[in-house]
Amino acid sequence: MSRIRHSVLGAMLTVFTLAAPIHAQDGGAEQIGVFLDQAKLLKLPNGTETIIVGNPAIADVTVQRNGVLIITGRTPGRTNFIALDANGTIISESFVSVSAPQGNGLVLMRGLDSAHYHCAPNCQPMVTLGDEEKHFGRAADQSSRREALANQNGAKR
Repeated sequence: MSRIRHSVLGAMLTVFTLAAPIHAQDGGAEQIGVFLDQAKLLKLPNGTETIIVGNPAIADVTVQRNGVLIITGRTPGRTNFIALDANGTIISESFVSVSAPQGNGLVLMRGLDSAHYHCAPNCQPMVTLGDEEKHFGRAADQSSRREALANQNGAKR
């Protein structure tokens, strides 16, 4: 990821936050919530030159024109973003929590094994971390093959 891409994210996260409680151990840093596989748009503050992302596997960032930042939830978990100005001074630090969206879902439990389904209106298997390997692998394989077919058909046009 580019230097400005990361720097824009930290500053943006500081300016726009959710009304989540701030915990004492966070040192007063702001909290931002993002759902898994969804994006959130934020406006970056002036003066941001660098963004440091604690764990880009949890949340990815992309900087767009006009100081718009896109944060995408990649894996459930928590990470931080630090925004620096041109002198390397910390402008802000924010925490981002990525969680699975609630509703329209079904979790099938077989002992300790789980399988997630999205039901709106019909239930379809979902690729969800922590699911039983056979369910996860089958859903991931079918999703990959479907995407390949779509890309193949799109290339023929």
